[in-house]
Amino acid sequence: MTSFIPPEKISEIQRSLNIIDIVSDYVALKRTGRNFLGLCPFHHEKTPSFTVNVEKQIYKCFGCGEGGTVFNFLMKQEALTFPEAVKALAEKANIRIDSFNTKEWSQSTSILYEANEKAASFFTDMLLKTKDGKQSRDYVSNRLINDDSINKFRLGYAPNHWDSLVNKSKEWGVNIQVLEKAGLVITKQDKACYDRFRNRLMFPIFDSQNRPVGFGARALDNSLPKYLNSPETPVFNKSKTLYGINLAKESMIRNRKVLLMEGYTDVIMAHQYGIDWSIAVLGTALTREHVRLLRRYCDNAILVFDADTAGQKSSERNLDIFIEEDFDVNVVLLPKNYDPYDFLVKNGRQSFLEQVEKAYDFFGFKIKLSETKWDMSSVSGKTSAIDDVLSTAMKIPNFVKRELTIKRIAEEMSIEENILRDHLTRFKALKSGQIDRNKFHEQKTGNLNKLKSGDYLVEMTILSIIINRNDLIRKVETDIGFDSFRNKEIRSIVERIYEIYSQKGRVILNDVFPMLNTSEISRDLIDIISKQESIEEGLMTDQTDSAEKILKECIQFIEKRKSRKSLEQTRKKMLDMDRSKGYEQEVDQLLDGFHKKSVAFHALKKS
Repeated sequence: MTSFIPPEKISEIQRSLNIIDIVSDYVALKRTGRNFLGLCPFHHEKTPSFTVNVEKQIYKCFGCGEGGTVFNFLMKQEALTFPEAVKALAEKANIRIDSFNTKEWSQSTSILYEANEKAASFFTDMLLKTKDGKQSRDYVSNRLINDDSINKFRLGYAPNHWDSLVNKSKEWGVNIQVLEKAGLVITKQDKACYDRFRNRLMFPIFDSQNRPVGFGARALDNSLPKYLNSPETPVFNKSKTLYGINLAKESMIRNRKVLLMEGYTDVIMAHQYGIDWSIAVLGTALTREHVRLLRRYCDNAILVFDADTAGQKSSERNLDIFIEEDFDVNVVLLPKNYDPYDFLVKNGRQSFLEQVEKAYDFFGFKIKLSETKWDMSSVSGKTSAIDDVLSTAMKIPNFVKRELTIKRIAEEMSIEENILRDHLTRFKALKSGQIDRNKFHEQKTGNLNKLKSGDYLVEMTILSIIINRNDLIRKVETDIGFDSFRNKEIRSIVERIYEIYSQKGRVILNDVFPMLNTSEISRDLIDIISKQESIEEGLMTDQTDSAEKILKECIQFIEKRKSRKSLEQTRKKMLDMDRSKGYEQEVDQLLDGFHKKSVAFHALKKS
């Protein structure tokens, strides 16, 4: 991706910004010594383990393992590509970027955002400024949606014509194929085009970066379906998009919670009543991607769905996803015949918030739901209810939470704990599956030593050392040489570091990050540098230079590796030679060389 932007431009942007200023928009940071500490935005935690190093301009979470530069942070936090993160940060730093490859940039998703933006503005004008929009205006007025909300959510109207956008595309200078790719028009088999949305109230849908990605549209006549969404496009995926996230995210960060609803008007009315940490799913089931998106901004989700049976079943399905993702969740059960919109309009903000305050935790909700599904007075009914609650409880990934929940189930459902635990044997298959998933997650985010090979770790450690201690760069070159690095990307970076050092006499961390082509190497480098800092601090009273000590061990590792390889090559040559064909002298020489290499290798092993 860095081929789009020169490395020196990336370095300029990084030098112009302070990572603290960017991270502080999402995380409450507190200074602790020379670093800043806060709750990690990438996983749920109650004890801060997210550290920002001002000197090195990097972040590291010692809980989930995430780490990197300001670019990595914004990419992770806002689901951006690297060029998008660079562009966003360049704007903050007031640095102009005009070096994107024009052809590739024009083919990127930006042109789809532009098409959606033009369409959204067109629909708004049609709603507010035309006679055709009167029916939509009347509908909005009857729904008590005020002008501020219309402007805030950029509501619009799609005219009852087949070619409104088709004709507009010429005026905008936008290729009709772009409108088709954005889901705004449909092409028939005879290649004629027509507008997808006609005679509908339009709800533009934005991503977390406030970019228009698609539309929801409500029919104003008897057309079916009543609600129609944009199709899946390169910028719109319903399973990864939440309505209102662009307007709610700052409030979600402040409150560390979110109200999750089902309808567009539910969200609009909640915001209109000052409950601006409200969002909605887009007519589809909640997904893991949704939950992981929410985790960037908050720690607790409160599900506020319709009070009917279908709504409760939807809540129950969504609940399991939150539980499996170890995300705190509560459920509001509104009175019968109420949805969030109706309740707010008829009872007001305070009464609605009182309902929110009375939200059930997941266990309380499961019990409540079980009482409506089974006859709790019968043995079979109560057994089914217990099984139902256990089926969710066993998905809790946190061992302590799971154990405490099992205790609570025994207490609340009046069954002895030892009997309940015996009963748990029937859930062994499910439990084993969950544990396996947890172990996989721990491997992904946990101890680097268990995931990476010894070769990779040693070479990454050498890389981190020479970044921190430039005076040791030449020692690496003379003692083992750059050709000794097996990882091609690490070798390329080390060679480039040597070039910069030879030219400027100094290399800093910011010089290195533009060279990194993968987020994995970037994250691993941050991880090792962070661990190296901990080692340095732990050995401050030791007279031995810890960096030189670690480097010496790494060099010995590589020397042993080279000796081992040389031994293996010599042994192979010996096996390949046949004494009967006159190679006795060569074999004797190989044996002598093999003996000397073997002595040297064992001497290294003892060192």
